[in-house]
Amino acid sequence: MAECFWPGVTAQKVADAGERVRQASQAITSADRLACYLGSILVPADEIALCLFEAASIDVAMDVNRRAAIPSERLLEIVRLGSHPSAGDLSPTRQRSFHEPSR
Repeated sequence: MAECFWPGVTAQKVADAGERVRQASQAITSADRLACYLGSILVPADEIALCLFEAASIDVAMDVNRRAAIPSERLLEIVRLGSHPSAGDLSPTRQRSFHEPSR
């Protein structure tokens, strides 16, 4: 997840960033450089956007973020849980992203 403190952020800016992530993901995808855009969450009152993507490695996550010019403070590994896991399926789906210091 790319955590972005983004003054003046709008839904359109986040949508545009999402499209750049999609394009960057497609540009680098190969057998060992898989990346996929999963969507974003916008918190307009706090000027924060959370861009969610899945990547094969820290290097791929950083490359996608850099190519897409996402104004992120950091990239974080997250664990995405379903809203209603069944009793037999308690293991979370892990989606990886990584911390990158802002430049």
